[in-house]
Amino acid sequence: MTALTRTPVTVHVLDWQPALAGLPGVAAGIGRDQAIENWAQQCWQDLCIALPGQQHAVLATPGNVEESARLYLASPQVQGWLHSPLAEPPRWRAEMGTVASDAAALATERGFCAADAALLGMMGALAALDQSCSHVPADFTRQRRHFPLLGAPRAAAFSPMPRALLQAGHPHALYGVMGDADWVIRCMDMGVKLVQLRLKDPAPGELETQIARCAEAAGRHGALLIINDHWQAALRHLLHRNGHGIYGVHMGQEDLQTLSDTDLDRLMLSGLRLGLSTHSLWELSRALRTRPSHVACGPVHATTTKDMPWIPLGNTNVGWWAQLVHGEVDAHQPPLPLVAIGGMQPARAEAAAAAGADMVAVVSDITGAADPKQAVEALREAIAQGHAQRGTVPAPEWPEPTLRPAPCVPMH
Repeated sequence: MTALTRTPVTVHVLDWQPALAGLPGVAAGIGRDQAIENWAQQCWQDLCIALPGQQHAVLATPGNVEESARLYLASPQVQGWLHSPLAEPPRWRAEMGTVASDAAALATERGFCAADAALLGMMGALAALDQSCSHVPADFTRQRRHFPLLGAPRAAAFSPMPRALLQAGHPHALYGVMGDADWVIRCMDMGVKLVQLRLKDPAPGELETQIARCAEAAGRHGALLIINDHWQAALRHLLHRNGHGIYGVHMGQEDLQTLSDTDLDRLMLSGLRLGLSTHSLWELSRALRTRPSHVACGPVHATTTKDMPWIPLGNTNVGWWAQLVHGEVDAHQPPLPLVAIGGMQPARAEAAAAAGADMVAVVSDITGAADPKQAVEALREAIAQGHAQRGTVPAPEWPEPTLRPAPCVPMH
């Protein structure tokens, strides 16, 4: 899609205060937040109908009321409340509506879809509040403390990954993602110290058997075993086998959305680490809200292992994701490790590691190799060379779009 044919994107920053006073839902007993949500979603629907051929987002703000800086987002990609990541959120100011609108406009000019542009709009406002200014700060896209969270931030964090993962030369830099226990065990036999079991559509009884085999191998090799998606099976294994062998679970965005806060509490209290996939800014925002153990970004390059709508992130986004998650919000929200995944082979793995990825996840370059052991050695060496280059190129100021905007289709 060229710039000449790109769908126009507009972020409408709207004050909910005038509307709230006259909303019949509030008088009928509907909660204030629910009334704001209903109003913002109706505004979005009306804009889609009135201005077709465009992509719209509504960013609803407190207007001139100095309450906690918390905004509601309605867009084609996602709906929900956006929060400051700070334990004590700043107070909203009336002029921040203009700042958010200006920052969102900078994002739409760069080709971001509506949800990501709106999120960057709020990021600009949070940066301005932090710096006590009334304009978009020049460096507003850089700091994690300004990056909004999609959903109320959880009070407690998941157990961290080893701190060594943030240092060059750590032993878990190559992350094997394998489709069955045979390949998981084979990777561990070849010396891979971080391996994920990504078993899709297992037959009845197969999942527990494969997890048990992988866990036994992880214990024998001193490797870290991650279970993809099947978090309940991982918990059952911990219960029945006294925690042997499983280090954590990894969730995609679709599966993450099926988990309640109670489910997340169960996972967190078990001691299992949590890794989350992200493909866009709004997905990163939703992931960071859960306070995970690490974050993955991808696909960095086109991949044949999954059919996805995303524009490959490339190393610019790896660098931007890395500088964001490597930052601290405060002492209770420390730096997070970053995994790069998607279309990896040695040269690409080296470039991703140089850009800032702490771990590089590899699938088919190992399983499809004529000599898998040689492939593992080549990947391990490439990632080490990439880590040796880290910091030689400044992190990008801006991320790049990962989804092409399409005209809004109002819901009926």
